Amino acid sequence: MLSFIKPAVAEKQVISKERVTDHREVYTNKREVNAMLDLVAQETERIDSRFLEPACGTGNFLTEILERKLKVVKSRYAKNQPESVDNQASPIKLAVRQ
Repeated sequence: MLSFIKPAVAEKQVISKERVTDHREVYTNKREVNAMLDLVAQETERIDSRFLEPACGTGNFLTEILERKLKVVKSRYAKNQPESVDNQASPIKLAVRQ
């Protein structure tokens, strides 16, 4: 999980009846988020695809989409890291270590 994003409040879907009545506020658990995104997995793996979530609440859909896209970028471009001429670590890897 992305470390800078806090998980939803104990994965509760309903915080209070009043909030549901007044604001139609219902949170989606991670299990449901993943199940829905699995239905459009092809789009979540396309780096240039776009998603609109007009009621993002805690951002759990957007967070999971970003995590999936970052996984694709890492797997696609990690093997394209340039190696230096003398077979030592590349400048990119050295910068990450520092």
